[in-house]
Amino acid sequence: SQMKDSKSLDEKLGEVAWAGYDAAEADLSILNSPEKLEDVKNILKKHNLKLSSLYSGGIFHDPASAEGTIQGIFNAAKFAAQLGVPSITSNPATKSGGKEKTDDELKIQAENLDKMGKALKSLGMSFFIHNHTPEIVNNAREFRSYCDLTNPEFVGVCMDVHWTLRGGVDPFALTKEYGERVGALHIRNSKDGIWSEDFSDGDIDYQAYLELLKSIDYKGWLTVELAYEGKTNITRSLVENARLSRDYVRKIFGV
Repeated sequence: SQMKDSKSLDEKLGEVAWAGYDAAEADLSILNSPEKLEDVKNILKKHNLKLSSLYSGGIFHDPASAEGTIQGIFNAAKFAAQLGVPSITSNPATKSGGKEKTDDELKIQAENLDKMGKALKSLGMSFFIHNHTPEIVNNAREFRSYCDLTNPEFVGVCMDVHWTLRGGVDPFALTKEYGERVGALHIRNSKDGIWSEDFSDGDIDYQAYLELLKSIDYKGWLTVELAYEGKTNITRSLVENARLSRDYVRKIFGV
């Protein structure tokens, strides 16, 4: 879950550890220098935590910008590899005004995602593409391009289960269709369409989703990512909600 930015990484990871998690997904920017590498290494050790993945944006559909994106992520990933971080998760930048990418842009994007994934594989890391709603609209057109136009050896997907639902596509069907590409998951839930303050029973039946994950032999991390919106009823602190969410993961997924 994302904490308020006023807190230091040490404080944030302390809360993650207190809430009972084994690992956290952080922003790639926490590791872009040798000094930061040393700091992060010490903080992780102090809280007995791992980094499950590091998250980055970046433009991949525009040839003029893609090279810089790839180089920037690769340079930071070199530090992450030294910490044993297993993967980079990226949400390719959208176009201004939220316009859908053209077929040509999706093709260019896929070529650059392959390049990125290949570079990360040379460091022993996986590369997962994450979705919000823009990638899911129009029957998951952009999400499908991630899977259909790239090499599975270099590019996998981080399925954001609830954003998929928000985008108008059944997350169960999409997970089943692209099961072999799903290498990471972001999970949260809603009640009557409104995001819940913690990860708990709601509109998505995660007990049934677990059965689906078993059927596709899913081996990746389960990342709880709480998100709040105007109508979310907040009655507890974020760290308490994170802890309750962790208990729910144990109850449903047994891990």
